[in-house]
Amino acid sequence: MGSSLSGKLEELGLDDILQIITVSRRTGILTLRGRGREAVLQLRDGLVVRATSTGFQQSLGEMLVRKGVIDADLVRDVLALQQHEGFRERIGSILHHRYQIDLQVIEQTVREQMANVVLTLFAWHEGSYDFEPCDEIETVDAAYLDPLQLMLEQGGSVEQLSAQGERLQHEFSAPEAAQESPAVSAAASGTKRCALVVVDDDSATAQAIAGQFPDSLLEVFPFTSSEQALITIDTLWRDGRRPMVLIDLIMPKMDGSGVLGGLEILKLLRQNFQDLIVILMTDFTHAEAEAEAAGLGSVCLLKPRRGNVESDEFIVFMTQLRGELQKCREADAARSER
Repeated sequence: MGSSLSGKLEELGLDDILQIITVSRRTGILTLRGRGREAVLQLRDGLVVRATSTGFQQSLGEMLVRKGVIDADLVRDVLALQQHEGFRERIGSILHHRYQIDLQVIEQTVREQMANVVLTLFAWHEGSYDFEPCDEIETVDAAYLDPLQLMLEQGGSVEQLSAQGERLQHEFSAPEAAQESPAVSAAASGTKRCALVVVDDDSATAQAIAGQFPDSLLEVFPFTSSEQALITIDTLWRDGRRPMVLIDLIMPKMDGSGVLGGLEILKLLRQNFQDLIVILMTDFTHAEAEAEAAGLGSVCLLKPRRGNVESDEFIVFMTQLRGELQKCREADAARSER
């Protein structure tokens, strides 16, 4: 069955850990822990068959909904059906056999999901790892614990998942409240209110942040789409407004590759709108990216983990954000008076 493998990520990086496991074609469970987060990779003969992370909780159902393959009502119906039948059948199987959802689309989406999770884990530079070998990985049973995950029988190599991640083309739709063009909204109001553009691929977080600024003097535009956010910023700028921008550091780039999409947006903004107030936020530390952001004149705040928008952690984050926005605005006003 092979020997276990454990230690600190500071001493052995994830790429080296995975290389050891894949080259030796081991079967087992790799668990990573750090900064209050946990990630689990299940591997069979060196192939990843399941990947989950508390820091990246985008489910198969959510991804299929965002792609327009299914709607949220169908996800709820399928989940209820699976529970009613005692979790005997996986979500992907139910979608394919009972609702005629294309199996290739489901499998492609699962591979994208696993690639996203694996790619985010390469940013974990501190914490612990533990690989526990086992004779067999029972993916069907695992579905009971996480019913919105589809387990791939054939698995995928780390190389394949990484390559797939480079080709991912995510189409994040803007939240419903932001569908109207900001130019139309601003023109209709006839005012030049201060604007805050929030960009986060987790729509719940973007909307929760927007909901914390009911002040009529601050107009908030929450987006999950980087492209739409950039268009909005340009529109506001041309309308004579200098929006403040809050960006999630860890999200896909605009071409679907990588995980430092926030840093990509920051660089684009600095090239085109050098004096904008831009603040980054992240739910786990990425020292190198944060140092690069600081060099570009932006601070990075630690935000709550996905799904924790009603926690005390979120209250602390909002307090810090308000303070940072106020400090940046005061510094900006002082520069303008010179």
